[in-house]
Amino acid sequence: MKAALVFAGSTAAASCGAYRAPGFLGALAEAGIEPVLIDLDVVADARFASPGCAVAGVVSYRNHADRLALIVSQEHAAVVQTFGATADLGPVWDDAARAAVPLVHFVGSAGAVGERTGRPGVPVVSDFSGPRGTLAHWHARIASRHVAGVVGSNRADLGRHFRHGFFSRAGFSVVAPPPIPRARPAAAAAAAPRRSRESGPVLGFFDPEADGAALDMLFQAVALTGQAGTFSLHLAPESLSGRAKTRSGATFVAAATADEFVRAIDVLVVPRADDRVLPTIVTALRARKSVIVPDTGAATEIVDYGRCGLLYPPDSVYHLAMAINVMTQAWDNRPFSFEGVDDAIARTAPAAVAAVFVGAWRRLAAGRERGVS
Repeated sequence: MKAALVFAGSTAAASCGAYRAPGFLGALAEAGIEPVLIDLDVVADARFASPGCAVAGVVSYRNHADRLALIVSQEHAAVVQTFGATADLGPVWDDAARAAVPLVHFVGSAGAVGERTGRPGVPVVSDFSGPRGTLAHWHARIASRHVAGVVGSNRADLGRHFRHGFFSRAGFSVVAPPPIPRARPAAAAAAAPRRSRESGPVLGFFDPEADGAALDMLFQAVALTGQAGTFSLHLAPESLSGRAKTRSGATFVAAATADEFVRAIDVLVVPRADDRVLPTIVTALRARKSVIVPDTGAATEIVDYGRCGLLYPPDSVYHLAMAINVMTQAWDNRPFSFEGVDDAIARTAPAAVAAVFVGAWRRLAAGRERGVS
């Protein structure tokens, strides 16, 4: 069975890169799926740099959205799976419908769903409640009727789309977290010394892709706690130091990997809602470190809606500060457990995620063969 994996728009390949990585594509192949990668330009005069395919033997294309149906037909794909900013995919879904094969779309947190290109090179997070009157948004909402099934990284973003009128004819939706390959075991290292209550916990933030806005939000929240002297804040990698003004109590450390960084902290703090941060969150939970994450996206699913970590409303500096205070005051007597966290982490394995996608695709392909729309 062939599946066309379509990455449409300038941000799709980067924000949904886990779905074109060797781990996920290899898991699809083991499940009997032959993937075809297709990078599409949505705007005719705005081409973007395509990363290509890192897996040998996988057929890949680079073209404009109005060539999608032709590519799908000549490759004899049994299903089309789209990735990209939902509000921009109207032309893609309209053209995909001409291929007369089942169409599935993926939705996730901000990076995968709402990130669009405003000014060249400037990412803009699209809020569905704002641009509903724009032609592109209207077109995408109407064209989404062609989508037969939806796979989402979390229930919150699936619900957000449905509430705003997307995917009105989708027969089903299913949740699958982003695929995260299991990291190779790191070399044995001495455990971090247990800190006393008097010295306080070490809060940490590791995100090579973080921008100045995420760092500023974290620094503002730390200042708002009024208890900056009761904990310390470490950030990595060191390159982050050039993206925001270093504040009192913040230390930039030279950690090469999330695993190395997590071993030296007590609490992982995530100041932005983006599924691309999930690998670091999983690394922290695997090491049984406390986490503070936004109450949206795949992170919410992994921490089991607060059972394995503290949640706060996304984009709220105040609530992030309050979460830091709660964690700081009870860091050696956490108000939650890690029960069930291994099962949640197991669901992020590429083979487990691929099984969800393959199940959805085969369900639609079987329905098409039986003549069921």
